[in-house]
Parts: sequence; C-alpha cells; structure tokens
Amino acid sequence: MNRAKQSYSVSIVKSKQVAGDFFQWDLSIHLYSSETMTWTTSVTDVLTGWRGGDESVICNNVLYFLIYSTGGNSDHRHGLIASNLSSSTSSLMRSFIPMPCALTCGRLMNLKERLVVVGGIGKHDRPEIIKGIGIWCLKEGGEWQEMARMPQRFFQGFGELDDVFASSGSDDLVYIQSYGSPALLMFDMKFKCWKWSQKCPVSKKFPLQLFTGFCFEPRLEITP
Repeated sequence: MNRAKQSYSVSIVKSKQVAGDFFQWDLSIHLYSSETMTWTTSVTDVLTGWRGGDESVICNNVLYFLIYSTGGNSDHRHGLIASNLSSSTSSLMRSFIPMPCALTCGRLMNLKERLVVVGGIGKHDRPEIIKGIGIWCLKEGGEWQEMARMPQRFFQGFGELDDVFASSGSDDLVYIQSYGSPALLMFDMKFKCWKWSQKCPVSKKFPLQLFTGFCFEPRLEITP
C-alpha cells in the first residue's frame, strides 16, 4: 500500500505439483499493480523436495512465504523464501532461509516492517509433536533472533494444544490462539510480557467446535 500515491499492489504465490512427480512443484509469483491495473509474473521456478503453502507476508517490499518439505532429505519440515518484489530472480532457492529450529507449524507477520515468526517447537525425537512455542525475528543477513519462548504455565493453559495453532500480530503485540479453544494469549514484544486477554464472550458448546479469528488495525482514512 502506497498511501501517498493512493495505490496498492497484490502478490499471489501459486504452487502446483508437477504431473506424476510428488517431489517437484511448479511455483510462480504474480503481481498486480493498481496504478497500471495489470498482472505480471515476476518469478517462475520448479522446487524439488519443497512445495508452497498458504503462509506469507510482505515487509519492506520483500515477500516472505513458507515452503513445506515433501519428504526429501530435509531435516526440517519448513523453510522460508524471501523474494524482493522490486527485482526478478531465476531461482527462488537462492533466497532460501532455514527456520530457526524444527517447527510443527509457522505463522508469519509484519510487526513494524520486521518479519516475525511464531512457531510450534517440535520434540527432539519426534519433531511433529509440539512441546512449546517460540517467537523469532529475522535480522539482516538472514539470521534469526529469538525474542521469547512461551512459559510452560501459559503453554499448559491452552489445555491440549494441537501441533498447529493460529497466530497474528500488530504493532508490538503478538496474539496466539488454539483452534480448539476461545482462549487468547498475548505477548508484548516491547515489554517482553505474556498475558491472557479478557475472557471471550463465545464459549465452547461441543467437543469438536473450532475457533478462528484474524487481526486488523482499525483506522479511519479520509480523502478530500
């Protein structure tokens, strides 16, 4: 979004399995500009051992999105691609960034133009089983800085937490929520503190009921 020019751009990452080969996936990035009202394809590549997913975010004109291992020889289930929207590249894997540790799931968010990842930390012997939740910030040079790990009393406060969960953020606040519970946990990146939100007015009425939500910044924009 360019508020000065009152224009915007949209990016779409398309991932499609190569016919007859589960380990290879066609991946392309398509960009829409409201100024020209046109779509362009900035990148087309074939990933081997990885596929695209549905987790992405833009920070400082760089598109970050998660890719998922299709079983090859990767030690981790997730990886990160950073694609500069102002330039083109012939190989997406050149901008591959390993995740900070083995994750059960990862959630990406833009907090003040910083890429922040909230991930489920897998057990050492069984990485698909969640044992905790961590928060990391991507520094220049592709290095991860650990910002926090959820204390066990909060982790246990979710009850039985699945290996995947919802998380979003805005400004300095990170929100974490289990799909199986309306409980909402918040982490303040500035003051490094955890706290539960006030009790949600919606209660769980049956065992398989799922909850979801989204984060947004309310604001009023007026143009002459």
